[in-house]
Amino acid sequence: MLLEAAENLVIKFRSVNRISLTEPINMKTVLRKNNILTIYRPLSENYYGLSLKSKDDDRFMLINSNTTRGRQHFTIAHELYHLYFDENPSPHIATEMNTSDSVTEKNADMFASALLMPKEGVLQYISTQNIINKDVNISAVLRLEQYFSVSRLAMLLRLRKIGLLTENTLQSLKAIPVIDSAKQYGYDISLYNKGNENLVIGDFGEKARKLFDAEKISEGHYIELLNMIYNESEN
Repeated sequence: MLLEAAENLVIKFRSVNRISLTEPINMKTVLRKNNILTIYRPLSENYYGLSLKSKDDDRFMLINSNTTRGRQHFTIAHELYHLYFDENPSPHIATEMNTSDSVTEKNADMFASALLMPKEGVLQYISTQNIINKDVNISAVLRLEQYFSVSRLAMLLRLRKIGLLTENTLQSLKAIPVIDSAKQYGYDISLYNKGNENLVIGDFGEKARKLFDAEKISEGHYIELLNMIYNESEN
């Protein structure tokens, strides 16, 4: 899939969800709006998350709460591609070991990047002169990654992909410590830290109640399921 095709899928997805082509996208709101049951749990560092779709079109995600919030957002966007646009949908596990030679994985990454950082939205925060000179500084990168709630690397790669950075500039900006630079410019650093452990998004509680009322699960099991929700963390 070419970048243009990925951009077209993003236009379609944003339109369906009534999100403009310039504004940042709140991934938790998208998950709720599309009724995608999502659970955040601590996983090993090599696993970002997983997604699956049932025969009845129910959709589910598991997100690694041990990854940074910026990385979590990219994982969700990546999995949205598999849930809605993958021609051969199947239970998908996102790991560091996913081969970069996989066409499907490349497509999912392109979609995620374009979804989180729409070209029109990025361009409106960069001066015409900087666009012409391909001269985007750390101040602009910080402003963009904070606005779109993405990791430093994701933003740098997106800027490079749409022709706003040279490879040399990308490498120079990549070498700048992420958290230290955010602090120096007065930004909240929560984006660069892990979080959301035990957060549950979706009608999990409602489904648990229906199972209990139908006497398909015990009271103890029902309480256990509810505790999973009550222990959620939105930090």
